Amino acid sequence: MDVNSINNNISSLNSVPQQHIDRANSTEQIDNNDPFLKLSINEYNKKRDELSESLQAFNEGIGISRTAQNGLEKQQEFLQNIQEKLTDIKSNDNTDYDKNSHKNDINLELLKFREEAFQTKYKNENLIAIDDYEENLSVNISTKEAYFSIDKPNTPDVASQLAQVVSTTDFNNTDALDETINKVESSINQIQNLTDQFTDLGNKLESSARVSIQEQVDLSNQNRANKTINFGNEVNDFSKANIQANVGYLAASQANIVQEQSVRLLS
Repeated sequence: MDVNSINNNISSLNSVPQQHIDRANSTEQIDNNDPFLKLSINEYNKKRDELSESLQAFNEGIGISRTAQNGLEKQQEFLQNIQEKLTDIKSNDNTDYDKNSHKNDINLELLKFREEAFQTKYKNENLIAIDDYEENLSVNISTKEAYFSIDKPNTPDVASQLAQVVSTTDFNNTDALDETINKVESSINQIQNLTDQFTDLGNKLESSARVSIQEQVDLSNQNRANKTINFGNEVNDFSKANIQANVGYLAASQANIVQEQSVRLLS
């Protein structure tokens, strides 16, 4: 092989066709239909849609949590009213006074408690009550990033149990009245525990929503930064760097071939 042919090949590599250089320098020829950009645009749109869907799910979950909390807090108020009534009844020392006469007032508060359970809804779905035909026994919030679930409480059972206690208890009996007050206190703690569970769910959802919002901001900023890139110059620089690197490899390769040929001639 003629050594001069190596120089000729290197020269031909250095003279890149002008039409390719012109295409690389022209940013006007790169548009949204170019396969080089189409994939990036599709990925951006897909990621943006996923984040939007997640954020919508987080918002609904937070709405569910707050609605349930409000309903449970109102139920606590009804139970606290009952507790105060029973405490007042107990403090009345009039022996001629029939303390059982206040049972209707207490049952009225329990009725309000029960009504609140079925009025606490989100998009027509019960949140703190379960009817006989309901199949969904939990509250679920699902996103691409996380999954949240909480068992749906059936607070009307609390009212039913207390109503049974009130109907069978003789309020004129101090010990029996104390036992009823203790059961009301236990019910208040039970409702408070349910409130804490929904509060914790809401806090987790808000924390995850903030992460999702930050991802949307970062994605938007990245998309804005991509729009400022001169893709013509980037392609041109990339092409030149690869050509120069390959020229060196080709020269070294062909030099080895010449050396082999010389050794064969001498042998």
